[in-house]
Amino acid sequence: MIKVGLESKKILKYFFVFLFMKIINGYIFNYLNVVFFKLNNDQFDKISENEFFYIAIFFAPLIETLIFQLFLYRFLKLLKIKNTYIIILIMSLAFSQAHWYHWLYVVAAFVNALLLNTFYLKVYKLKNEFIAVLLTIILHSSYNLYGCLFVR
Repeated sequence: MIKVGLESKKILKYFFVFLFMKIINGYIFNYLNVVFFKLNNDQFDKISENEFFYIAIFFAPLIETLIFQLFLYRFLKLLKIKNTYIIILIMSLAFSQAHWYHWLYVVAAFVNALLLNTFYLKVYKLKNEFIAVLLTIILHSSYNLYGCLFVR
């Protein structure tokens, strides 16, 4: 039988709670767009469904986690920024600016980034950098997979 420590149970709980919150956030912003704004996100119309799937599920979560969590967090620590809220805010602003499809998408990406970055730092503090990066990639991929399968 596999023994699961309290830390691991806590991280697993965080994973599913944050995934659920990210999905709810996605539905809220999708609803707002459909009902009030009708903003178009046609940047991905030029690529096939398969290409979109691989980019959204594998490539983007890996690259974005390395840039917006791992490297940016290391950089902010080098700058001696210690306030967790400021760190999460800066990382989330950077992440959202990489998702400039339309203004509402940027706001939704910012809220999602707040969740993703909070998750990253919680896991980082409970375990280590490698586990935090790995689980953040998996969380991001899981959210994107849900979107590809059920929302798109």
